[in-house]
Amino acid sequence: MKDEIFAHEPLWEEGGDLPGALEALFVATGEVLELGRLRELTGLGEGPILQAIEKLQERLRAPRGIRLIEVGGGWRMATAPEYVELVSKLVTTLRSGRLTPAQVETLAIIAYRQPVTIPEINELRGVTSGANQVKTLLERDLVVPAGRKAVVGRPMMYATTQKFLLHFGLRSLEDLPRLADFGDGNLEAQALAQLEPPMPEGGLFDGVED
Repeated sequence: MKDEIFAHEPLWEEGGDLPGALEALFVATGEVLELGRLRELTGLGEGPILQAIEKLQERLRAPRGIRLIEVGGGWRMATAPEYVELVSKLVTTLRSGRLTPAQVETLAIIAYRQPVTIPEINELRGVTSGANQVKTLLERDLVVPAGRKAVVGRPMMYATTQKFLLHFGLRSLEDLPRLADFGDGNLEAQALAQLEPPMPEGGLFDGVED
């Protein structure tokens, strides 16, 4: 690993190392950095980077106040769960980003049944206001158009985005709660509401809310 690192232009000054260099990148961006992006920034291969990420995660254990978490197909910094109550006092902005029950219900249907159309969402919810909810979710980059369905009228289909994964702290859609673990009724909404965070997603290093 060391030989491969120093085969490239130095990435840090004296006293630094690769885990520290990656920590600087994660803190500087405040967003998810995927493996491909880290390789592009460092010029290093997958092996050294993954080893350095493991080393950095070891460094950021309790009582440190931040963690490096895997989410949304990459890694990002987040405040440590041990300090959530203290940090929540600092993060006093209104949760304008918190989803309404109708938005959670709509987003849940999209998450579990994607790609799905607005008529299909309305049928499942038993309402006719799906377009309004989808519009809001589009504005917040939680869903994205995913092509048109090959039926009469060719309605647009919708799917979730990486920002959806970030909002709920998921590494991938496979991390969604199993619907079988919930009772009767609106299973998707119940499952997704369970994940709705009590404070800004990702803690102090959030940056996903507008």
